[in-house]
Amino acid sequence: MISSDDIGALAQDMTNRFVGLLWSEADMRKLISELGWQWTGEPGGPAGAVTGLPGGDAVLIPVGPAEREWAPLEEYLELVVPLSHPAPDPRAQAEEFRRAADAVRHVLGDATYAGSHGSTGPYGRREGSPLWGSPFMRWRKERVTLELRAGAAGPELVLQPSEAWELWYALGGRGFVGVLEDSGAPLEHPRWELAGDWDYLEASIGAFLRTLPAETVATGMSQNLSLYGRVGGAAPIMFDIICDDRLYLGYCEYMVEEAARGENAAKLGWTRRELLPPGHIRPGDDGKPPWRIDAGGPGEVRASEMATLIVRTAQAAGVTKATDLIIGGEGEYRRPYKLHFAELLMATG
Repeated sequence: MISSDDIGALAQDMTNRFVGLLWSEADMRKLISELGWQWTGEPGGPAGAVTGLPGGDAVLIPVGPAEREWAPLEEYLELVVPLSHPAPDPRAQAEEFRRAADAVRHVLGDATYAGSHGSTGPYGRREGSPLWGSPFMRWRKERVTLELRAGAAGPELVLQPSEAWELWYALGGRGFVGVLEDSGAPLEHPRWELAGDWDYLEASIGAFLRTLPAETVATGMSQNLSLYGRVGGAAPIMFDIICDDRLYLGYCEYMVEEAARGENAAKLGWTRRELLPPGHIRPGDDGKPPWRIDAGGPGEVRASEMATLIVRTAQAAGVTKATDLIIGGEGEYRRPYKLHFAELLMATG
C-alpha cells in the first residue's frame, strides 16, 4: 500500500516536473524519465511507463478523433498513474480515495475543482465509470491540471492539459462540480435543458442520488440541498437532500395539498423524523422537517425508489409540472466551494 506521504510527494513531483513541457511524445518521454520511470510502448502504439508503484504501471491516453475538438494541439490527453487497489466495496473505495485526497491537499492545498463526473464518466477515460461513484478533485496549475479520480480498481492521479478538460466539461459534463471560491479559475458549466417531463426528472434525480454518499465520503464535500415546489402562487421548501457519510431525504408538508399531508405523507412512503436516532444530521444542517428517510450509505442507496418518492410526493403536493421543482440557490454554497449540479435537470432559484 502506498503511504500518504508518498502520494503527496508524487502529486507535487508530477505537477512541478511538467512545467514548461508540452503534450508531445518527446516531452512525455522527458517527463517519465525525470520521474524515474521507464517508458513502455512502440511508436504508433499504446504507451505508458513502468513506475514501480503499488497501483501498477502508468498509461498515456492519446488524443483520438473524438477529442480533437477540445485538444487541437496535443498528442496526449492524460498521463494516468494508478495509486492503489483497495477492496472493491464502495465504502473501502471511497475511504481510500479520501485518504489520497487528504494527502494531495496536504501538499497542494484545496482542489481548484471538486465533485463527481456523474453519468457521463470522466473525460479521457476509455472504460466506464466505477459503479460505486466517479468523484474527482482537480488542482489547476496554469496549463496543467492534476486530477485525482476514481479508477476501475482504485484512485488514480492523472495529469491533463487544463484547457482541454475545461472545454470538454462545458460541452458534456454532468454530475456536479464545486469551484474553489476566489481561486481565479472560473469554470463554464454546461447549460442543459430542464427536464421536460416527470420521467426525465425522476431519472436525473436517481442518477444524482445513487452514488452521492460514496462521493461525499470520498471528497469530504458534504451536501445540503433544498428543493422548492411551485404550488399555486407560492413556492415553499418541499424537500431537503442532506448527505455526509449517509444520505437523508426530508419532506416539508407546508402549504401543500391535503393528499400529501399527515397520514397521507406516510402512505406516500415517508417516516416521521423523530423515529430516526437523535443527532443523525449535524445540527447546522438539520432544518427538522416532519418527515425524513435514511436513504443509506455508500453503495446502499435505492436510488430509483427514492427518486420515485420525491416525484410522487411533489405531484401529490400540487406541483403540476416537472419544471416547477427548483433547486434552492443556497445549496450552491458549501465552503470553500460554489457548486453547480448539472446532473439535476432543474432550475436554480
